[in-house]
Parts: sequence; C-alpha cells; structure tokens
Amino acid sequence: MHEILDFIKRRFSQDNNWLTGNCYYFAIILKDRFPQSIILYDVISGHFVVEIDHIKYDWGGVVPSNPSQKYVVWNEFEHYDVLQKQRIIRDCVL
Repeated sequence: MHEILDFIKRRFSQDNNWLTGNCYYFAIILKDRFPQSIILYDVISGHFVVEIDHIKYDWGGVVPSNPSQKYVVWNEFEHYDVLQKQRIIRDCVL
C-alpha cells in the first residue's frame, strides 16, 4: 500500500480533476504502473478506481469502503450493461 500511495503523492501532487472528470485516465495510469491492478467502475457514483490486493485507490489515495457503492470490473462491464458502457465511453473516455 505504501508504494502505491507514495507513487500517487510523488507523481500527482496537483489535482487535475482526477476525481471529477479524469478518474478514468488516472485509473489507466495506475493500471499501467501497477499491472496487477483491476480497473473498477462504481455505477452509483460514476467513478473509476483501481483495486490492488483488495484495496481500492483513486487520486485521493485509499477509497473508503461504502456499502452503497456498486463496483463492476471495467473489462467485464459490457456483461453488466452494454448501453451504459457505451454512454460512459462517450461521456468520460472520448
């Protein structure tokens, strides 16, 4: 966990809307740096995070557990809702 938090702090000291608009791209960066991570999308809050060793991270560091969140593995999202995935790609990725 320390290595991940240190990476975030060292490389991303400024907020470039990493929590509000660029969370997908931040998840991609973390996935590239930590290949064992899994990109997740919270369908309740509309937010991307990565999970590494059962801990979720975003630009803010460790994402607190919240039972009202519903995470779906991004690579499997089309099985959850293909139309919603297309909308997320259109509105958040492109």
